[in-house]
Amino acid sequence: MAIENRQQLEHTQSQIMKLELVLDTLKREESTAGYRLLSEGFVEQIAQMRREIDEYLGIAEATAKASGRQARVVRKSTAA
Repeated sequence: MAIENRQQLEHTQSQIMKLELVLDTLKREESTAGYRLLSEGFVEQIAQMRREIDEYLGIAEATAKASGRQARVVRKSTAA
């Protein structure tokens, strides 16, 4: 689901915080192997929501443009 307004942005940020608290609890209560197994879905959900926030705020586009400029600079400097 794409974030379309500030209310949805704030809701998504709140959801991320809640999931991070769940991860913190799992990290303290589970073994390393148990944590890896149990945290996988939460980690993916957080990553997806962060991508949605980045898209809404224009971070994803700005990062892509910056990466493109950086790649061009590297190519020019190696060609010299």
